[in-house]
Amino acid sequence: MKSRFRAFIAFCASLSLALAGSPAFACQTVTPQQIENALQNAPGINPGLQSCAMAAMAMKESGGGNTCAANSCCVGILQLNVGSSGVDMTPAQRAAYQNADLQTQVNGWTATANANASSSGYKTLLRDYNSGQFIGGGPVTPGMLAACEQFGAAVCNHNVSSLSSTGGCGSYTDGTGHTGGQTICSWGKAADEKAANQNCSTNGVAPTPPTSPKKINCPTPGGGAPGTAIPPTPASAPVSLPANLA
Repeated sequence: MKSRFRAFIAFCASLSLALAGSPAFACQTVTPQQIENALQNAPGINPGLQSCAMAAMAMKESGGGNTCAANSCCVGILQLNVGSSGVDMTPAQRAAYQNADLQTQVNGWTATANANASSSGYKTLLRDYNSGQFIGGGPVTPGMLAACEQFGAAVCNHNVSSLSSTGGCGSYTDGTGHTGGQTICSWGKAADEKAANQNCSTNGVAPTPPTSPKKINCPTPGGGAPGTAIPPTPASAPVSLPANLA
């Protein structure tokens, strides 16, 4: 599994060398727009992750845009898992990444983000998002794509399978994190709502909250009782019938 992160580890090694012997960057407090700009500029990033919803998720997970945010497993603006269950950085690599500037952090995070974006669940969401198709009766949103990436293949694949079969995300969550466990539906919705209420735009276009699909209203029979046939009115018939069928 760690072979998937070989490119990222090489990036970390070069980062450690670049920062060795030089003063660390000061911690930054960045804005959603700065994060979105960094996502747009990250080489090779999956385009489905270049959104204000992804920036909103970064703001939430980093405690308001702190590039030095850290806990036992994860560091940086996008809370990259640098522990043994993630990219397994050395202490020196972790320190270098945590103290790097915003663009460097986003560039490094992209390697693992793209790995998660290769899951079947993410590919299904991205396909339906790009084509405008619904899944589970609703539209795929940038927040759902962001949540799928953050939670990883196991949760995302399970949620997408549930959406396709039952119309809901099911009960499989990311565990005890993110305020007690979230699905890509619930966490994605939170990211979409936050994105629509923060100062952020993508190529000059600000996001709006996703709308639920309208229900189809079936016409009421024209005065007839349920189950009875209503004869057509010849004058309003949509087509002219041949003489032998009239």
